[in-house]
Amino acid sequence: MHIKKIQLALLFTVLALNCHPQVKEDSGAMALLYGGITTSCSSINDCFDKYVKTTDEGASLQIFDSTGNRIYARQSILNYDTYKAIASGSKWVTAVTAMRAIDCSAGNAGTCGLLTTNKCQSSGTNISLNTTTGQALGWSGTKGTITLRQLLSFTSGLNAPGGTGSGQASCIATLPALATSDEKDKCVESIRDTSTGTPGALFQYNSNHMAVAQRILEKSCSLTWTQIFTSAIVTPLGWDSNQALWKGNFTGSSDTATDGSLSGAYGLTISPEHYARMMQALLRSGTAKSSSGDLANFLTASSVSEILSDQYQGATIGYSQFSAFGYKWQYGLGNWRYCTATTNPTECDKDLISHSIGINGFYPWIDRNKGYMAILAVNNLGVKNGLSLLPPSSTSLFFSETIRPYIHTLIGK
Repeated sequence: MHIKKIQLALLFTVLALNCHPQVKEDSGAMALLYGGITTSCSSINDCFDKYVKTTDEGASLQIFDSTGNRIYARQSILNYDTYKAIASGSKWVTAVTAMRAIDCSAGNAGTCGLLTTNKCQSSGTNISLNTTTGQALGWSGTKGTITLRQLLSFTSGLNAPGGTGSGQASCIATLPALATSDEKDKCVESIRDTSTGTPGALFQYNSNHMAVAQRILEKSCSLTWTQIFTSAIVTPLGWDSNQALWKGNFTGSSDTATDGSLSGAYGLTISPEHYARMMQALLRSGTAKSSSGDLANFLTASSVSEILSDQYQGATIGYSQFSAFGYKWQYGLGNWRYCTATTNPTECDKDLISHSIGINGFYPWIDRNKGYMAILAVNNLGVKNGLSLLPPSSTSLFFSETIRPYIHTLIGK
């Protein structure tokens, strides 16, 4: 039932977006996409073959079972190990990085490298999801009560420019390479001073929240974002430190180097094969993958629960790019929670898909009920798949929903 609902909602998306063409249409790709909506494909392979013909640079698809074994893999042009920008797929990585720092500061996780207990403290106490902007950044008043939890769940009350929408402060994308501490402080303070929201009242999907969250981590740990990220994620998971980079302007045409230490909402470049190593921890109660095998205690079970749980905590939807099309999805820490019973977290958990989709169509998702995870890796920025027919993110969602019944058959559930 849920799959049919989302397909109908996506069809509405198609009709709505057809009224506002933005790029030149590719007639062949349009025919394939429309055919995929009005008819169906017969298998995962058939669906993938049709889907990949609509992409800008090809695609790859990987499916893993509950034990972490890869049970399905296809790639076309875009390989599993190719590093590409992942847009909002970065949000999940930022949340996991934050929880690694929290776990490490409390001495609750495995090897933490630089993140020792005396490196991640705020005002003499270990950093936690309850650490506030007042404690870490010296903010005062109501805005000094904003918590790291609210920042990672977009309920902090920090508005996008103009008060609505999914934009961000311009300084996030224009920070110079190797930005100074003062330059970073000025950027997050400009976010603070132009925001009018009440902490905890509204969910507003924009990049400003995560920029401030990253600055809290830097200040609390007395480390740069690059150092925290390298220690918490890159080194233990065996990511390529020369390619797993954060940039402030990855979607822009400028070749000017920028500092990505405040771009946790969208700025990471990574390969799907390496991203999957991190996702394993979310599927397997904290056990990730490294280049040499399982990595137990990468996250504590409680941190996994926090990342995937409903974090609205009384907030209502102020802005969500999905609500315009009828989706009332909830949000965890850096990831969407979509299900049938969105207003009841307990019922929602029974058919929950957790994901962190990017505007370029990069789509990682986890189904803990069925016991699998999958990554659809694409980088569609408007050559073919940015048709007026469908934006890349909607196309990826439709593809994933179409193949879900075939995945269930594959895993015997």
